[in-house]
Amino acid sequence: MNKTDDALRTIGEVSKILKIPVHVVRFWEKKFSIVSPIKKDTGIRYYDNKQITILKRIKFLLYEEKFSINGAIRVLNDEKKDKNLIDKNDLINELKILKQEIENILN
Repeated sequence: MNKTDDALRTIGEVSKILKIPVHVVRFWEKKFSIVSPIKKDTGIRYYDNKQITILKRIKFLLYEEKFSINGAIRVLNDEKKDKNLIDKNDLINELKILKQEIENILN
């Protein structure tokens, strides 16, 4: 049975997807605050696709780009700031367009 793309995955499934041991996933969860799986009352961790994508990015930074843990944290924080800046700029542009449309209606 195949899981849908939006299905939650256990830590064991995630470790197989990423081809890393379960203890590494747990370690990254402690070191990278951006990794926050859903924890059920049973204590089992569940990861959605967003979390798996973040873990893949961490793996790439550590294993391929050879960043230290702290270096990878800095990169992820910078990427988050850049995304927030892009989101804010998009919002500003949308507001400018709306302002112009309102001015056109009023004139």
